[in-house]
Amino acid sequence: MNTRTPRLAIIADARPGKVLLANSISAKSSKWYPLRDIFLIGSSQEYSSELLSDALSAIPLVSSIFSIAWIESQRLIDRKLLDGGIYLLAFAKLLFAKPTPTDLAACWLSLANKQDLFRIRQNKIFVRSQPELQQLRQARRRQQLAILIKSESEVFEAEQFPAECLAEADRLVLSASESQPGDSARIDLSHLRSFSIDDPCTVEIDDAISIEHSADGIHKIWIHVADPHRLIQPGGCLDLEAQRRASSIYLSHRLVPMFPIGLGSGPLSLSPGSKKAAISVAICLDQNSCIVGIDIVRSWVQITYALSYSDADELIELAPPQDADLAEINALLLNRRLWRQAQGALLMDQPEGRFIRMDGRPQLEITEPGCSRAMVAEAMLLAGAAVANWAKEHQLAMPFRCQAGNQSLTPDQLIELPAGAVRWAHQRLGLGRSRLQSEAAAHQALGLSAYLQWTSPIRRYNDLLAHRQWLTHQNLIEAEPLAKELISPLLDKLEQQSREVGQISKEDQRCCLLEWLESLKPKLIAQEGVMLRWLREDQNLALVRIEPWALELPARLRDPAGPGDLLKIHVQEVDPARDILHLKATIG
Repeated sequence: MNTRTPRLAIIADARPGKVLLANSISAKSSKWYPLRDIFLIGSSQEYSSELLSDALSAIPLVSSIFSIAWIESQRLIDRKLLDGGIYLLAFAKLLFAKPTPTDLAACWLSLANKQDLFRIRQNKIFVRSQPELQQLRQARRRQQLAILIKSESEVFEAEQFPAECLAEADRLVLSASESQPGDSARIDLSHLRSFSIDDPCTVEIDDAISIEHSADGIHKIWIHVADPHRLIQPGGCLDLEAQRRASSIYLSHRLVPMFPIGLGSGPLSLSPGSKKAAISVAICLDQNSCIVGIDIVRSWVQITYALSYSDADELIELAPPQDADLAEINALLLNRRLWRQAQGALLMDQPEGRFIRMDGRPQLEITEPGCSRAMVAEAMLLAGAAVANWAKEHQLAMPFRCQAGNQSLTPDQLIELPAGAVRWAHQRLGLGRSRLQSEAAAHQALGLSAYLQWTSPIRRYNDLLAHRQWLTHQNLIEAEPLAKELISPLLDKLEQQSREVGQISKEDQRCCLLEWLESLKPKLIAQEGVMLRWLREDQNLALVRIEPWALELPARLRDPAGPGDLLKIHVQEVDPARDILHLKATIG
């Protein structure tokens, strides 16, 4: 039925323009529906009643499998074997050798649910072309962005949470100080000097770090991560809403949180002032910075210092004798970073520009690399690598983050390029897209043989799912860990949602860039830049880095140039209303 929520049913009776539907072969009829709302999947003349009854329990196809039909359709169109719409049976034969009624029902549910690749019209299925898809998805992203950016005075999107979720969040905030299941079994690590390090505007504090010294000279690096599962029930309304959102979104003028902000920035966060529930990972490194020991525990921690990155940089640099812990952690993690580099990790330390809105106007903020940012990033990667290795050893399905390497240039060709931004641009070009999968595999850009995201469970559902897999494996919450075949469809869904979230953020930043350039029009001057690599050499279109803005943008080269050449970047045309930006580059 073409209702708001697609459902499967059996036609029990028919009248002119109407049909009576039943939920099973033997069930009593339920309701009359207009014939125009019905899509006929199969009939008793073609299939037995038993097969039709089985089809009622069909579920939609996994999106990654469903896309195969689109690829096959494009191939048929290119060969001029497909022109116009096709019927459901022909569509199902793109995926199944001999489609059963259950296969047909699964295909129809996938088509009738929200998807972009095909459209249904007059009981026929039409494949969308690549330009149609691009236009459709761009329109949807802009619509999402318009919904998210409704008022510059609003800071959080609390009103977009269902009322049930807001009520549950309020209840959990009030009950957070009460004893919860498993609290008595937590390891008390509040004696450790723990440091949380974030930007000053951060309100969802996911992680903190400590170091523990032992008499035998072996140091343990502790990475403490917020434990939302102390309060959040798997399968509850907050969990399902977090899964739908996939992650928090940081827009130029506000945060769209994954959990209601009173909960995410309150009892779930590792904020200072009291003991907080965490999952803590203790890691020992050998003299070569290889992981030689790991311990994962549910814990209580108490933040000793809540630092900004600039505060942490100062504490690391001064390293006072009474507060040397952070400097020691930094030294250990710097060696670990060098170890990853030796494994082929791509390390890019350069300023990055990002727009924020102040009083409604976009302003460019440039984040400079510093030792504390590198240290925190390395600590988070270390925790992800250690837990991934543990999960691999215990044959536990996890949301592993993987990335293949496929360098387009040889090492000799790369070494000839200028070090820094130019070489990094070519190295990024040779990397495959990172992806989530249930089995461990290498992450080329990080130089790790296994990796998963672990340290942001308040802000990213992948991490929350990884925590749940570990907790259920250890019998610390009442549920069974998901097997590989069950977790894989969820990872496909999360991957797609994460890309959509990333695209929303990119659209927001582009809107800010265009508005910012428009406001500077009267006093815009040529900017210093460097040619990174070609985007379309036949059209003289290149990727350039504009150093004063710390941004990488496409520009058309007026003069012959190659990677590493210094340029003058001119803004030829900017029109925020029409989403137009044309840059021209000349040899500087």
